[in-house]
Amino acid sequence: MNQPLSIILDKWKRNGIVTIGGILIGAGLADSLIALNQLDLNQIARGLTIFGAGLTILVIMDNSKTQKNTEKIQKETQLRLEKVEEKLNTMHQSQQMTKEQLHEIKELLKPSNS
Repeated sequence: MNQPLSIILDKWKRNGIVTIGGILIGAGLADSLIALNQLDLNQIARGLTIFGAGLTILVIMDNSKTQKNTEKIQKETQLRLEKVEEKLNTMHQSQQMTKEQLHEIKELLKPSNS
């Protein structure tokens, strides 16, 4: 399956799940409000259970989205840290070479004992 189609299908799935969660919240709330007029505790409990199921779905979807964003940020940060590490290693190697060259120059400038 090619990438754009996969992204579209994922969006449809997410939107469908969020819609189902919203419908459950609305249905549960409506069921509970209707039950309040009749003072039917069983119907109130059923409405609250349905409302809770819808809310749970939405919270899980939000947590999933947040987790994906966090993972993306972590990957980007990891890549930046790897680049910084590479630059620091390059600088360290350059510094070592400079020290060695300085030492060689000092050796060349020492007066000979011959």
